[in-house]
Order: sequence, then structure tokens, then C-alpha cells
Amino acid sequence: MKILAIGREQDVVNTAVAVFQSHGYAAVGTIADDEALDALDIDEITHLIIGGGVEPASREQLKRRAEAHGVTVHEAVRNGRGIEGYLEEVVIPSLHR
Repeated sequence: MKILAIGREQDVVNTAVAVFQSHGYAAVGTIADDEALDALDIDEITHLIIGGGVEPASREQLKRRAEAHGVTVHEAVRNGRGIEGYLEEVVIPSLHR
């Protein structure tokens, strides 16, 4: 399993990657759509985490590319929660469903 996190704030993306790695997952992250799209094409990404700040047009393009490669997409809805808590309470448990 390899996770790709995309967001618009580098510190949030870095935190997300660190949380996934602390749970034993291979994870990479970016704030750039082009880098994310390339990773979906060439890496063995299994899960794409799209941060809440990613714009609708970018979000749709990323979801289409992920779908083309059979990648599971998770769209972040933190509802005021911190990134660490959200990932540990919502996303990580959903990775094996």
C-alpha cells in the first residue's frame, strides 16, 4: 500500500505524510497537481488523500486520474479537527475497508 496526500499547505501535507509513516504506511505528499498526477501515473499509489483546500477543478482531475489507475480516493472533511486526529480517527481506519 502506498499513499499519496495532496493539499495546498506544505506543513499540512508534511504532517499527513508523517502520520501515515508513523503507522507503517509508505506515503508521499505534494502541494502541486502536476506532481500528484505524475505520481498517480508512475508510482504504485493505492490511496489518494485529497485535502479540503484542493480546488474543485483540481479535485475532479485528480479523481479521474486515480480512477483510471484503480486508486482509492479519500476526500478530506476535517470539520474543524486537527490533521493528526482526523487521519487517525477517520482515514487510517478506512484504508482497509
